[in-house]
Order: sequence, then structure tokens, then C-alpha cells
Amino acid sequence: MKKNFKSLAALGVVAAISLSMFAGCSDAGKKSEPTAGVSSTAENFNATGFPIVNETVTKKFMIRKPTHIGDPSKMLTLQEYEKKTNVKIEWDVVSSDGFQERVNLVMASNSMPDAILKGVPDITKTSADGSIVDISGLIDQYSTGLKSLFESYPEAKAASLSPDGKIYSIPNINSLAPNKTDHKNMWINKKWLDNLGLEVPKTLDEFVNVLKAFRDKDANGNGDPNDEIPYVVEYSGGDHMARTNIFSGLWGIYSNMGYPNARITDHKVEIYSTSDKFKEVLQFMNMLYKEKLLDNSIYTQTSDVALSKFNSDRSGSFGLSSDDLWNKYSDDYIALAPPANSNGDTPVIGLGSTYAGPSMVITKADKTPEITLRWIDYFYTEEGANFIGGLTDELVGKTCQKLPDGSFDYTDEMLKSEKGVSMALGAVCPLPGGGFPYWRNENNSNFVYSKKVKESVPVYESYYQKDPAYAYPVFTVDENEKVNDIRRDLDVYLRECEAKFITGELSFDKWDEYVKTCEKMKIKDLESYFQSAYNRMN
Repeated sequence: MKKNFKSLAALGVVAAISLSMFAGCSDAGKKSEPTAGVSSTAENFNATGFPIVNETVTKKFMIRKPTHIGDPSKMLTLQEYEKKTNVKIEWDVVSSDGFQERVNLVMASNSMPDAILKGVPDITKTSADGSIVDISGLIDQYSTGLKSLFESYPEAKAASLSPDGKIYSIPNINSLAPNKTDHKNMWINKKWLDNLGLEVPKTLDEFVNVLKAFRDKDANGNGDPNDEIPYVVEYSGGDHMARTNIFSGLWGIYSNMGYPNARITDHKVEIYSTSDKFKEVLQFMNMLYKEKLLDNSIYTQTSDVALSKFNSDRSGSFGLSSDDLWNKYSDDYIALAPPANSNGDTPVIGLGSTYAGPSMVITKADKTPEITLRWIDYFYTEEGANFIGGLTDELVGKTCQKLPDGSFDYTDEMLKSEKGVSMALGAVCPLPGGGFPYWRNENNSNFVYSKKVKESVPVYESYYQKDPAYAYPVFTVDENEKVNDIRRDLDVYLRECEAKFITGELSFDKWDEYVKTCEKMKIKDLESYFQSAYNRMN
């Protein structure tokens, strides 16, 4: 494993940021906002080193819990960190379903936690009304991790800034190239291909024929020709839906502005949800669905059911950026270069950026925000990023092993777990699945950046998008209110229609009507707000 890291090119942010994750504000209409500084408990606080405090301090944190992450209060890494820091965390753990509604209720109450992780409130609104604090001064004064990363990745700092020049949220930072593809890397079951005497498909027509063979024949060789699922989707809940972004790239279209189907071409913003090319993408997926080549349970299954399909011998092909969810059968799959369609479109794999969205805010309820900042900042150092991933001396023999060169790797038990390494690791540390604020790099991500994934990079990298991508725009308070109003209904309509077009519930004869409805719902106005925000960045 590499012991050093290097800066990667700035490219934008992962798509599908929720309504609640808007960034940006202006001074207009602000109340006297809290600016975090040193508290009256300074005598108990250590500005550097460990412990962070001499006498134990208790904090209340609210956190969103993904399916394959365990209870933070029982995690070995966080238990060890409590010993290291003398900071005890009382965790309010909320499932992903309904988390945002809970956040909104808490922010409107008088019982805010000290911090909210992995599902932040509307930053523009809550920074303007003083519910969350400006952490810019804390970073300047106490940070060794974030401050250094902001210097190495200035685009991450720029994306974290509000129009008033202040920072209100701790970002996720991702310098791991394969992980920036947001699950748009395609894989195919080579064992099934060999069982059926088939070649690796290079065109979309060949790919469809292979999926049909997976459907009709006993590809896994277990005697049952009906238990194979030709193409599986990681998770169809929330904004993931049917992962249309995987197939959109085969038509040469991709999101590069932090919002589903929002693209900048020649400095012009287009939300291509109503474009002719996206219609072709949906028509293709509708064909896959009707032919039962695409898993027909994508809109009804739970996350657990979806994930279980990757660790069984039932999946023919899918799009994922790593093999952590299906490592039990990892040897059966090979990387699949994006198959070319018959239209002559150049396939593209869209990328996210080093800045991977806001991940944590400190609220006005926190009386010692400098302690909270130091607590989270450690995980943005190279040592701390390893620590939170379970790669530390304190956990040797439990989660990791120490290699002769002094670096760490996960134990064989973790890497070869039948549950999948992310599920196994998620019980002892919060890093897998983006379940915690993170700096993901080559040193702390062997659970996603395995030997297989490293070897797959040459297959994909020539298809990576060449133009820059951007973080979700920083809107002014006025723009943010208007964007919220539009997206509140438009996002729901777009998701519903996407699903209905794919399943056939909505005929493509209704496409023009769909386009007109989107226009009535002000999709063009939304484009204009994105355009204004983009213009300010450039």
C-alpha cells in the first residue's frame, strides 16, 4: 500500500445532492450569526496534540446511519478515539429513511445537537438565521488536517465557501480516483461468459445479446435457468433510482455540476432531463426492463435485498466503483469498458470531484465548538484518516495488520468476509459507504481500492470525462429560495417520470407532454439559476 498521497485534478462533485444540502448565503437578512471562537473552558482545552481535553467533555452528535454501518457507540474505532481525546459522544443515530425530516424538525426546535453529521440542513437558510456557526476561524486557528487539505486541493476550499467568504460545513474530500466515478464503472461476470462460450461485449448490441443469454440459459451452472439476473442495480431507493447515469454515459451525456442531469458544455448549463438523448437512454432502459434484462425489482426492493444480490451467484452485470459489496464473488467479474451504441456516440464515464459535498455542521447549541472542530479535524490528517478507517496501532489484530514497511492493511478476515468487506468493516468503523465525514485516499481505502479495482483503472480511464466538473452551485439567499421552490416539486416529478418511463407505466408517446410539464414547472428557470451561479464561479 502506498504511504504517500498526491494531489489529483479538480473535477466537480458527485451528482444527486439532496435539496437539504444546498450551500451558499449572503449577508442580506442575516441575524447576528455566531462566529465560533475559544470558549470559557479554555483551561481544559488543548489546542494541539492529545488528549483534546484534560477532563472528559460530553458532546451530542446526530448522525445518519446507512444500511451497512453499525451503531457508532459500539464501534471499536470510535471507542478508541474517545480514549485518545477524552471527548465522549452521545450519538443520536437516525436511519437514512426520514433522516432529513428529523434534521429539519431538530433545527426548528430548542433541542439542537452540538453537531449534525452526514445529512446536513439547508446551509443557506441555517447559516443566515444563525442556527449553524461559521467555522472559518476555527479552521485557521486549530486545524492541521482540513487546513492542509484545503492548501493541497484549493477547489475543495472554494466549494466550501459561501458567498460571504465563510465556511459553515466540514466537507467530504475524495482524492481516490476510481471512487470519483460514483459507481459508473461497469463489471461483467466473466465466469458466466465462459460457461456460455461468449466473448466480452464491445458494443451495446453485443452487450444486450449477452444479457439475453444470461437470462435464458443456466449461466451460473446450478441447474436452474431462471435464477440469474442479467443486470443488477446497486440500490434503487432515494436519488439512486435506476442509476440512469451509468447508461447516460454510453450516449455521451453526464452530469458535471452536482445535480442530476445538469451539464456544462462550452460554459452553458443544460439540464438534459428533457433532451432527445436522455429520451433514448430511457427507451433503452425500458427495453431492458420489459425484456427482464434489468432487475425488475429495482423500485420495490429494500437496500438489504439489493445488496444481497451482489454477494450471490445471481448477478450478470452491474455498475459499481469498487468490489467491496461483492468481494465474495469478485474473482468471477472483470471490468467492462463502456460498450459503444450504434449512434456513433463516444462513451464517457463522468467523474466527481475532490470536494464530495458538505458532511457536518456545528450548531449554535455547541458551547465549545473548538473541541468539536479539533475532534473531527484529526480525521483529515493522514494518520487520522487511517485511524477512522480502522488502520491504526490500537486496532492491530482486530481490524488491521501492520506491514513490514510500517503501513497498514485490513486483516484477511475483513477483506474476505462473506458479508462483503464494507459490511464487515462497517460494524467497527463508520467509513464504508460514506457513513462519516471523510478524506478518502489511497492509504485508507483498501476496502474499496482493492487490487482488482486498481487493475481495472486502465480499462476505464480513457473514457473519463475530459472537461472539468463543478460542485453543486453556491446560490445567494434569494436564488436559494427560488431554487428550493422549483426543486421541491420538479425533483419529485422527474424521479417519478423516470421510473414510469423505464417500467412502461408511462408511454413515450407522452414525452412531449412530459417536456411541457417540466417547462411549466420552471426547469428552464432552474437552468438560469445554475447558469448565474456558474458565471460567478468563472
